[in-house]
Amino acid sequence: TVHRAIEMELNEDSIPEPILRLRKTALKMFDSYDHAGENGSNNDNSSLSSSPSSSSSSRKRKNGEVANPPKKSENGDDEQVSKILRKEEDGGAAHNADNDHHVDPPARERPADDNWPHRESLSFTRSLIFYGSGSVTPEHETAAKYIEEARALRKKYYGGRGVRCSLSLENDGEKTNEEMTDEKETAEEKKRAACVVTFEEGTSAESAKEGDDDDATTAATGKTNEGTENPMDQKPIASQQKQSSSATTTTKQPSSSPTPPPATATPLEYVFGLSGIVEIYHASDFRRTANLVSIPPLPTFVADYTRLVEMISSGAMRSFSFQRLQMLTSAFKMHVTVNGSAEDEAQSGLLGTDFYRTMKVDNHIHLAAAASAKQFVNFVRDKLENEGDTAVLEVEDGKTQTLREVFRGAGLDSDHLTIDAFNVLADYSVYQRFDNFNGKYSPFRMGQMRKIFLKTDNHIDGRYFAELTKIVLARHEQAKGHASAAEMRLSIYGMENDEWLKLAKWVLRDWEGGDFPGNMISSHNRWLVQIPRLWRVYCKKGKGKGVSFQDMLENLFIPLFEATLRPEVHPEVAELLSHIVGFDSVDDEGSLEAPLSCQLPSEWTQDDNPAYCWQLYHLWANLEILNRVRESRGLNTFAFRPHAGETGETMHLAATYMLCRSINHGINLDKQVSLQYLYYLDQVGLSISPLSNNFLFRKMHQNPFPKLFKRGLNVTLSTDDPLLFHMSDDALLEEYSVARASFDLSMTDISEIARNSVYQSGFETHLKEQWLGQHYKKGVTHCDENKTHVPLIRAKFRAEHLALEHLMVILLAAGKGHAVLQEMMRQFGNARNGQRNILLSNMTEVPDFPEQNQL
Repeated sequence: TVHRAIEMELNEDSIPEPILRLRKTALKMFDSYDHAGENGSNNDNSSLSSSPSSSSSSRKRKNGEVANPPKKSENGDDEQVSKILRKEEDGGAAHNADNDHHVDPPARERPADDNWPHRESLSFTRSLIFYGSGSVTPEHETAAKYIEEARALRKKYYGGRGVRCSLSLENDGEKTNEEMTDEKETAEEKKRAACVVTFEEGTSAESAKEGDDDDATTAATGKTNEGTENPMDQKPIASQQKQSSSATTTTKQPSSSPTPPPATATPLEYVFGLSGIVEIYHASDFRRTANLVSIPPLPTFVADYTRLVEMISSGAMRSFSFQRLQMLTSAFKMHVTVNGSAEDEAQSGLLGTDFYRTMKVDNHIHLAAAASAKQFVNFVRDKLENEGDTAVLEVEDGKTQTLREVFRGAGLDSDHLTIDAFNVLADYSVYQRFDNFNGKYSPFRMGQMRKIFLKTDNHIDGRYFAELTKIVLARHEQAKGHASAAEMRLSIYGMENDEWLKLAKWVLRDWEGGDFPGNMISSHNRWLVQIPRLWRVYCKKGKGKGVSFQDMLENLFIPLFEATLRPEVHPEVAELLSHIVGFDSVDDEGSLEAPLSCQLPSEWTQDDNPAYCWQLYHLWANLEILNRVRESRGLNTFAFRPHAGETGETMHLAATYMLCRSINHGINLDKQVSLQYLYYLDQVGLSISPLSNNFLFRKMHQNPFPKLFKRGLNVTLSTDDPLLFHMSDDALLEEYSVARASFDLSMTDISEIARNSVYQSGFETHLKEQWLGQHYKKGVTHCDENKTHVPLIRAKFRAEHLALEHLMVILLAAGKGHAVLQEMMRQFGNARNGQRNILLSNMTEVPDFPEQNQL
């Protein structure tokens, strides 16, 4: 009925184009559902959609193309799907970005042995719509339209649809913005493999392997930062060389080297505009008339952000979102009540794997606090006993102090080397006090101790910090206790223009001391770069020198564009970038900030901190342009994964919804139901750290993690700062253990959370296939349950409800709510009558009981 109703109105000339597109989308989704249900007798085993990516695949068909009805082959299978399956048997790809125009494959392919899971082992808690009188109102339709408009804003920025790019990919010629956007959406999880590191249990931290050429690009959002000369005069950088020489440094290089731009690549130049955003030109464009990559300007972003805030603050959207989220919570409770024992039985039947052998990625961990307090104290004691005469600190007149002299000068000896005396563990003094929290990074509250042991730039070139980091990495590599990996944060402040070069030399140096010599490239770690929002510090440092926020941006990004376009001139930074998967923005969100405005970075000279979303926009803008340039050169790209929603203004989460792939923390989502529902629909990743929140901003019993998880948001657990918050050497396992006990999570629950951590991570595609299954990109129902330890029944529950939520919103926004309601009421009436007949037909005599007449 819905199919006919939508199809009948598609040709009406009076229908507005946005609504017409929504109706076409709904028709495509119904087509996909009908086709999936026609594949033999297993239509109960095919979910409507496997994930946001699969549910959006129909929306990505160009020119409103609708898949043709499938032809039946003799065995009852869809002929086109049969071709796909035969292609898979021959070693071909069943579905990728290159054949997106073909019919969508069923939500779950037919097993090779045609042995589907038994019907009774699957979920029947499917529909969340109450089909009674008044269940669809004009207010609901208004809310649905707001939701679709909000999601369009996310696609405009994070999805790249608002970016105009004229860069060509090697010899493929120029591509349209639509084609670039489609490639970005489908390649989001592709291998970031300019230099791919082999991941095998027991491999050393310095082992590395060169990535496959075919998977060398990806399209996540994110950027980096470094600085060289000041481009305020807008002088163009010299054009890029056509051939890049091999990177040579004074330190030992990893076995993989940065992928050079193709020999036929068009020479490019860049200019750092006064808007604070890099502009890209052909070298032959001397007058700078054709910017090759343009993004929505700041005034447009401010207007879009303001519009998003208006929509999510409206009563209609808040009421609708609250209702849907409450029903998702109830659905999960019903699912666990009805299917909990079936999940446990299915999980116990997944032989050869368990939670400990399932990969878990610590998506959010700061390198300076990556070691536990116990590891740190033992490390310092070892250095004081064995390297007490090593000069570690510069003092006045070029003199130095040894480690033993530093301790003696502070009145400390070996008896003070205890965890309590170090005073690094968080306590009541840090609650709601970010300043006290930062002070915990300094042992004995001495800044010079932090500089000696936890900094990369000091008298010993960060050797102690490197050796301590290698100890932490070794635990992941050796899989002590359980299978785990990490995504540690390195800091770039934007204070100086040589920070990137110093950091690159520290990471790539062949360290000879310690228990684990070699460079800092590990098979079990991928680096992210965190950019602290320290404008006030930078402004105070440059007082009287006329500094602006523009100078800080140039220090952050000029080295990145230099290394991308001229890797032969900047080999160390170019090599470092090949090992970075994303960028983070960190600092206290609760600090006072100026109101959002359209003031340019070159004009921002006052002491006030710029608005959070203003700073994020400029980071995103330059990262987006950098990604487009690197993508055109066949280089790895970066995801933008900032801290957001930990404390402070709730609407920070509106900016990250528009701009970012995933975020760290996000616990303030429980204060804004509209944003929470949007984060659910688009499965924006949330890496939450309950133990960190417990000490800083939200006590454990108030943490929204269990609520967000039950509703189906893409949440996972991370450690944040083990040095401050954890008691054991295995901080990640401690985080999972505490969460399981505190939030009453089952083994299926924590396995699902671990699976989410792999999805959110920046590890390469071939590693995710190793941990999740070969077809993980198609959605959670395509993950191999023998690898994830998440039973199919749980994956189907999540996928089906997400697909139904999307479908319901689309139908409501298209004005089809009442038509659907009437038909669904009839169908549910028929189902009720059918159930009654089954019950009564199985009883020869029905005894009297209250309200028997209701049957």
